Formats: sequence, structure tokens, C-alpha cells
Amino acid sequence: MKNTVNLLLCASLLWLVGCTPSFYHLRPASGDIAWIEGREVTRVEKNGVVLVASYEFEDPNHLVLDVEIKNRTNAPLLVDPNDFFYFPFEDKGDTLRNKYNSLYASTYRAADPEQKIEQATLDIKRQKQRLIASSILNGVLLAATIASDIHSSKRNDRSWAQQANNRYAHAQAYNFIIQKQIADVHLQKARTEQLQNERVNWQEMALRKTTLPVGESVRGLLFLPKDTRASYLWLNYETPTDSTALQVKFLQEKINPNR
Repeated sequence: MKNTVNLLLCASLLWLVGCTPSFYHLRPASGDIAWIEGREVTRVEKNGVVLVASYEFEDPNHLVLDVEIKNRTNAPLLVDPNDFFYFPFEDKGDTLRNKYNSLYASTYRAADPEQKIEQATLDIKRQKQRLIASSILNGVLLAATIASDIHSSKRNDRSWAQQANNRYAHAQAYNFIIQKQIADVHLQKARTEQLQNERVNWQEMALRKTTLPVGESVRGLLFLPKDTRASYLWLNYETPTDSTALQVKFLQEKINPNR
């Protein structure tokens, strides 16, 4: 019996270890690459526009780069995350096909922080509206329960046991409505705080649309939609004024913690 328990325990531990999720990492493979404070950083320059990039982290939907743009041209430069896009490739060098239409090659543009901020603001308003609607529903349920309780208490044709069961049922209904209102408020508060934090991150951490004066630089996080099929990708940045195109190759590595 003891051996059986030990075998089951070992099997459970092996199953848990096997279920440890893998994650993805980007490594620069072109440009002037150097290690800076424990990170691989790449630098490319063309026509006075300098792009410095390194991998930052992965979230459920994005691979995130830390990028810096330096304007060494002779005119102001409009920096827009929407001008960043990438093509994913297989290890054999073939462009990955679009997931929804194989006739076209896959291409992904960086997430637009302004849209994300606007969406988060809208979602916060919707959360407040949901709480109001839920509170109104809870109020209606409470009013109906009170009416039922008053009506039932006036009836004299029930036995003591029936009256006790009726009181218990109404007490349970009151408790359910109270607990539901508390849960609704806590859920709305937690979701609102999450959305507010997301909005702050997009406002303060992301690379945002900026007119960059001559000799100045701007830095922020660039959120690239994740395609787990890719072995490597070419990140492209095109300036809107003179169409200066900079390219950086990144290797996409799948990291298995148990190996």
C-alpha cells in the first residue's frame, strides 16, 4: 500500500512538472548587437534615424520590445507605433501564411496604445453600468422578496412547521440577495482596478505617438501580436515623412523550463 501511494505521488509530481507552461523569447539577430545590463540590445541607423531595441517580456497576447528612437535628421520626426510591423518566418525561411487566408503572407502591426487606452476607458464605463444594472436587479429581487414575505406572514392557514419553513426560505433569499450585491460590488471593483492599471500601463510605459524634435529621442514598450508558429521575424519601421525603412531580425525561441 505504501509503495502504491509513493508511485501515485511520483506520478502526480511528474504530471505537474510536465504541465509547466513554456514561454517565448526574442533574440536580436541583426544590427549592432551588444549586451547591456544583462540584455541583448541591437542598434540600426539609416538616414539619421536610429532604432535601438531589446526584448522585454511576454504577455498572453504580445511579445514586448523595449525600443528607443533617436532623431538625428534635420527635421522633426513623427514616431508612431503603428509604423512598426513584422513578418514571421518558418525555420526554412518561408514566410508564414495568414491564419485565416493562406493566400496571403502573415504580417502584424504593433498594438496602438491610443486605441488600447480608449478601449480601457470604455470598458471602465461599462463596468460601472453593469454594476448599476446589477444593483437595480438586486433591488427588484429584494422588493419581490419583501412583498412575498409580508404576504406569507399574513396567512393564518399554515401550520407552525410550514411557517418556520417559509421564514427560513425568505431568510435564505435575503441572504442570497445581500451576498450577490456584495459579490457584484467586489467583482466590479476588482475588474475596474485591473482596467485602470492596464490603462496606466498603456499611458506611461508604451511607446506612444510623438513628434520628436531634432536631436531628441523617445523610448517605450512596443507590443507585437504574438505568433507562436514563427522561428524568426523581421521587424520593420518606416518613417512617415521620407519612408526611411529600418529592419531588425529577431530569433523567436520557445523556452521549456524543464529542459
